[in-house]
Amino acid sequence: MTETINVIWWKSEPESCYEYDWLNLLLSEFKVNHVVDFESKVCVDNAIVVANLSQSFFMGAGAHQHYREELQQFHQSIKRFKSAGMKVGLFHLGDEFYRESTNFYQDLDFVFRQYYKQEDHRKYRHCHYLPIGYKSEFTHELTARPIAERPYRWSFAGHLKGSRFEMIKHAKDIVGGELHTTTQWNDPKGLNTQEYADLLSNSIFSLSPMGNYSVDCFRVYESMEAGAIPIIEAKGMRQALAMLFNPQSIAKYGRRDRNFWLRNYCYWERAFSTDFPCPLIYDWRDLEAVINSINIERSSEKIQQWWKEYKDSLIQFVRLTIKDAFF
Repeated sequence: MTETINVIWWKSEPESCYEYDWLNLLLSEFKVNHVVDFESKVCVDNAIVVANLSQSFFMGAGAHQHYREELQQFHQSIKRFKSAGMKVGLFHLGDEFYRESTNFYQDLDFVFRQYYKQEDHRKYRHCHYLPIGYKSEFTHELTARPIAERPYRWSFAGHLKGSRFEMIKHAKDIVGGELHTTTQWNDPKGLNTQEYADLLSNSIFSLSPMGNYSVDCFRVYESMEAGAIPIIEAKGMRQALAMLFNPQSIAKYGRRDRNFWLRNYCYWERAFSTDFPCPLIYDWRDLEAVINSINIERSSEKIQQWWKEYKDSLIQFVRLTIKDAFF
């Protein structure tokens, strides 16, 4: 018998959620009743709330105040579930900048959160890391193509910012690449979903620089889904020490910079494990050497096998976590 769960979309339409298809995959073992809750009034048993509280932080004038009000309202809605004796879990999307208080996790039966946060995973044993996944409709546009038959040696499509300028500078020295740059996130002048899926389906290597604050980003998982080998930006001990004890950096950024490096230091090893198969790069000056060092066929096969097994295990872990909490 397939159990039914209620998925409550807090102040968002399911189809507008970037991760809609990814979350549906993770919940594929259940019959899902989708409920949209723009008024923050829905309160039903065996519910999983989907919330991206960070969205209101980027709404322009008055965003900070609106953001604080949204957080307070959301925390109150979670308390309402528990006061009514109802079981409730959370898919906590966003929070890339780690701005949000997570004290309300104590009022939930389980939490799956994007962006690995070591202290919360330790403090709340029911808090689990959720990989960001891929954009909705992305998998529908993919074309299966053997790695040896792909025309682009490397590719990148996205917003140029931060370390990406250094990345492109060195990538351009490597022949056989395909580059599409934009000036903002989700740029209307950028590639659409089908074009982006085609790009990755035709790429051997996909350059995967960090996002706004975290080294974690959609591009990593979309690359693996497309069968490309992601070259993933990482932060290790050498870079962390160089920044943490750099007087100029401390004077300019203070604690913010320290937290940035602590969040990203060995992120991939902590979020997954030491068997994470994707090649990591700590300095984009090493890009050509990293690419040349990789056995393409062997690495591709290893990554694809790992990604398939990881997704299968994650689906089962989500299923067992929900069943243990609700049924």
